[in-house]
Amino acid sequence: MNDLELLQAWRAGDAIAGRELVRHHQACVRRMFVNKVGDAVDDLVQRTFLACLAHVDRMTDATRFRAYLLRTARNELYLHFRERHGPRGRVDAMTTSVHELAPSPSRERSELRRRDLLLFALQTLPLDLQLALELHYWEALRGPELAIVLGIPEGTVRSRLRLAKDRLRTTLARLGDAEPIVGGDFDDWADGLRRRRSAVS
Repeated sequence: MNDLELLQAWRAGDAIAGRELVRHHQACVRRMFVNKVGDAVDDLVQRTFLACLAHVDRMTDATRFRAYLLRTARNELYLHFRERHGPRGRVDAMTTSVHELAPSPSRERSELRRRDLLLFALQTLPLDLQLALELHYWEALRGPELAIVLGIPEGTVRSRLRLAKDRLRTTLARLGDAEPIVGGDFDDWADGLRRRRSAVS
């Protein structure tokens, strides 16, 4: 069965189909939340799959199921911030970063110790720019799928990715570590960061 058929079977009461669907996509959904929500990752993964289960009738294209699933994960991420941070959780995803949602000198020092400088710089990007880079480089999503997840026209995806890279370079320059990216190959850097992040998660 394809993903959509598994989801429909799960909704009809087939627990085995549900476990199979989760097995296929759990790691991908989990990576969506790691580096953003601390100890709430598992809860948000579960909420994402349950939300898809509740709205299976809205999905019609099995070939783009992963994009719909990650769009649901994005919605759950923003709902999480609204629930946890009250008025501060009402964020504009193109201007507000994860770091700004929980700013404190002690947290910043902790993050810099636990993760390398590049991961910290990625966290300072506005949420939608962070998601665009992660989904493109770590989940191999391309134009049509990214457009679905981010809720933007497909023609805007490339400029969104370019803006995300530029912002990341600027942040790294401010932190004093621009050379590894500005002077090197961005795709190679992103692949290395994906491997390091997998080790962290």
